[in-house]
Amino acid sequence: MNGFRIEDLLHASRGRWRDALPAAGIAEELLDGRGHPCPRCGGRDRFAARPDVADRGAVHCRHCFTRGCEPFPGDGLATLRWWMGIDTRAACDWLASWLGIRVCTEPRPQSIRRSVHARQSVGRNHDFAGFASRCHSAMRPSWWNRLSNRLNLPIDCLRRLRVGWSADDRATTWPMVDDQNEVVGIRLRSMETGDKWSVRGGQAGLFIPTGISNPERLLICEGPTDCAAMVAIGFDAIGRPSCNGAVAMTTRLVRRIGARECVIIADDDAHGAGIRGAESLAAELLAVCRLVRTMTPPKGVNDARDWINAGASHDDVLGVIGSTEPKSLTITAGVVHGRNTSH
Repeated sequence: MNGFRIEDLLHASRGRWRDALPAAGIAEELLDGRGHPCPRCGGRDRFAARPDVADRGAVHCRHCFTRGCEPFPGDGLATLRWWMGIDTRAACDWLASWLGIRVCTEPRPQSIRRSVHARQSVGRNHDFAGFASRCHSAMRPSWWNRLSNRLNLPIDCLRRLRVGWSADDRATTWPMVDDQNEVVGIRLRSMETGDKWSVRGGQAGLFIPTGISNPERLLICEGPTDCAAMVAIGFDAIGRPSCNGAVAMTTRLVRRIGARECVIIADDDAHGAGIRGAESLAAELLAVCRLVRTMTPPKGVNDARDWINAGASHDDVLGVIGSTEPKSLTITAGVVHGRNTSH
């Protein structure tokens, strides 16, 4: 294997696994160190992240990813192998791509190609668009009402996100799409517990409601329900898979649809990960969008959906947007920088 060593990848990923694993499809909420249903085998309270998951990427399941299993749990590469059903080489390739490390490798042997094919076949035969369409068609009026009441979101907004129902998973389905609006993955959400996980073999993509085209202002939220909440009060909005996910995909989408202003609404979490992720995305968006703002809901409100559920109107959100200092590009000695601008 030329171009990098495993040690180099593990060193580069240290401290970043809380972002990498959600990008691979493991829901961020499952990495809090507490017991959760396993996103792979479904066993209740069997899955947990290790205390140092951010540094090492280690998780375990008492049933399908524990002592005696292959791979043996211990670091993020093992986690990727277990979760994606791939070998070490393919896990290294995925991680290098996510880190933005250019890798020079020799052609893969046939055995690795078979491994990747096997991983893809797990995800509903890799026909995510067909699976999403069938699940959407399976929704009944009573289920729409129940989901709407549970999330306190209008049915029409949920329909625009093409939400569906998977009887096999006993969960609602939330399609994730790329910047060309092609379905690349499916997030699942339990109606009973609210637990979230993803269909294996997919990619972490964007939650984009139907009907968005050449928006003057685009709101970029964390997750599909925050997105739906902003759509419900009259904004054009999309959802990211996590606070750090799909940066390149979001940037390409903004360029394609020609949004003139982007407003990134970050969760007001205790560790500040949301606003850091928003700032990182803003730095990339400045290359394709004239005006970019980053903001959080008012103090004491965790996320966009909670904000709307607390009674915020279109004008309330618009007022906070207007009071948030925008960012623009400056060029100094041939170097492009992002900076805040005054009103």
